[in-house]
Amino acid sequence: MFAVKVPATSANLGPGFDTMGLALELYLEVQLEIKSSRDIELYFNGDDKEIIDNKPEDNLLIRAMNRVFQESGREMPGLRVTVENRIPFGKGLGSSAAAIAAGVHAADFLLEQRFSRKQLLKWAVEMEGHADNIVPAVAGGLTTVMLYDGQVYFQKLDFPDEIELIVAIPDFNLPTEKARSILPEKIELKKTVANLQRACFFLASIYNSDFNSINMAMDDTIYQPLRKQFIPGFEQVLHEAGNSGALGVALSGAGPSILAFTINNKEVIGEAMQRAFKANGINSRIIYLRANNSGVKIFT
Repeated sequence: MFAVKVPATSANLGPGFDTMGLALELYLEVQLEIKSSRDIELYFNGDDKEIIDNKPEDNLLIRAMNRVFQESGREMPGLRVTVENRIPFGKGLGSSAAAIAAGVHAADFLLEQRFSRKQLLKWAVEMEGHADNIVPAVAGGLTTVMLYDGQVYFQKLDFPDEIELIVAIPDFNLPTEKARSILPEKIELKKTVANLQRACFFLASIYNSDFNSINMAMDDTIYQPLRKQFIPGFEQVLHEAGNSGALGVALSGAGPSILAFTINNKEVIGEAMQRAFKANGINSRIIYLRANNSGVKIFT
């Protein structure tokens, strides 16, 4: 028996669309045990259990495992798989990336770590469709990714310990496909340059531990203005978080969750964000987290 533990992730962080991502101390944990029979037993506990289809052939984690075994030319053994999940589905916190990352690494462990991390990342990104959640789920920390000639490249920064994370999770889902459906095919040069400047400034601010202007660096000019139509109270939540002392605030991935950074007064900020959602008819829950700097882990 062994276990795989993968962190949730928050992608984009404002201007870093399909580029930046941050691993969070909120986890998907999977226990696996080889069986003598060839079938797969799948058990699920935790958040959103009621919406999970426990048919192994339809499960994203099992599909990811199958992909790696197919690439190896070997047949997957019979398994008893128990999933303990704390990552909400459809909330912009990387639930699908966590399942895929867990699956490819579990399969590789069963194959006695036959494949490189680079190869596992490539297959995982192909399954997910974009790299910004997959990479921090695997590597941990704050990551920036680059796809070049079909390969996945990334750089990682350990996220500062002094920054705490506040996540406001509204009680509705926003499918990534819906959030992506309204994105433009062409973008005005002025807005593109603004986002590039802010993304670069954000990364340098984290590297230098200079957080004074992160609120401006996280002010996305392209994607959030389009996606906010799906999130009642979006502008008010950002405004109230900033007024309560947040260092910076942004949509978490495709949403609808909203992520804020702070060094102190996290409860004050969280309560302000929750009140702003409530004022717009939306119930929400607030969770307080730290960044995860280690990424996927395997325990034996």
